[in-house]
Amino acid sequence: MSFRQKVVLQWPSFGPYHTARLRACQALAPEGVEVVGIAVAGQVQGRPWVADGDLGGVKVVTLFPDAMYHELPAQEVKIAMKRALDELQPDAVGVSGYGMTDSRAALKWCCRNGATRVLMTESKADDAPRVWWKEFLKRRLVARFGSALCGGSPHRAYLEQLGMKPELIFDRYDVVDNDRFWQAAEAARANPDPFRQLPGLDSNHMDQPYFLVSSRFIDRKNLPRLLSAYHAYRQKHPQGWRMIILGTGPDEELLRKQVAEESIPDVVFAGFQQFDELIAYYAFAGAFVHPALQEQWGLVVNEAMACGLPIGVAETVGAAYDLVQDDVNGYKFDPADVVSMENALTRLAADPDHRKRMANSSREIIQSWTPEHFAKHFWAAVGPPVAEVRVASSSCSLS
Repeated sequence: MSFRQKVVLQWPSFGPYHTARLRACQALAPEGVEVVGIAVAGQVQGRPWVADGDLGGVKVVTLFPDAMYHELPAQEVKIAMKRALDELQPDAVGVSGYGMTDSRAALKWCCRNGATRVLMTESKADDAPRVWWKEFLKRRLVARFGSALCGGSPHRAYLEQLGMKPELIFDRYDVVDNDRFWQAAEAARANPDPFRQLPGLDSNHMDQPYFLVSSRFIDRKNLPRLLSAYHAYRQKHPQGWRMIILGTGPDEELLRKQVAEESIPDVVFAGFQQFDELIAYYAFAGAFVHPALQEQWGLVVNEAMACGLPIGVAETVGAAYDLVQDDVNGYKFDPADVVSMENALTRLAADPDHRKRMANSSREIIQSWTPEHFAKHFWAAVGPPVAEVRVASSSCSLS
């Protein structure tokens, strides 16, 4: 196929989520439009992804393939981003956020070259304490975008607060490849033997439901408070569910120490897992729990729902607003309240029949959050045929 126009989607690095979104964007692209992905670095700290999955013929460019994103000098990033966009000459760019060096460099290039610019964001008002002068600067940055693709309802509200018109805001930015997760989970359930060597999934335990947690081990993920809530749950239910925690991070030693010192039973730290192993933990879990104090979205919630799990989620997590309905497919809780968290654990484990209904509801709800929805809304944000929306750069100067 010969392409007449080109559209770039830019991210700090590529992982499985980006692979699915790029593939869907190309599949649903207007005729004659080529989709290209730009990643700044090979990895982002704390996210050792493998960008697996078929890209569907989408071209991807990684500016610093052997580098860690947060270690790159800002000036080198600016130069490399400009060089890549000069070479590609896209008609439109999906810009990942507005606060990082690569995002601002991509926005600056669009402004100077008259390219359509779509802000891709999952920021919401309660992510952090807001300072008036920073919000003023954000409003100026947001005004330089023609439209936005955001996570869900709280992210839309924040963009409106920053001055973007509601009709220019589209949601469904935060999606995963639901079909891939569901099919792999079902395959694992049908043939569990290959996974019995994984931590916590040995033959003595695989048939017993457990709470699954997948998280980086950092302060805002709120894992110490979750462990306290789980301990309280097990004190009331001595034969209750186990808890398997996936992930790594700087707080791991503190978490292991808490489990040992408080004699919290049946907690398994299973490490970071790539897709082939991760899917087994989703497949055999009884419910998924995400206790973060602050989380812009939380794609692990999408993953768990795609695998057919009920959800226990902190009300501060971005995904909770649109994906989790109390007593329908899970429960929301106050992440600062151990009792609230304990009650959610208890309710998730209490009734097998209701848990099955909630699992089915998770599958139904997540079907409206797919890579295809991302792609449709991205192209809606881009607007008319991209060659027709190139604009003069004079109204969008960036220093």
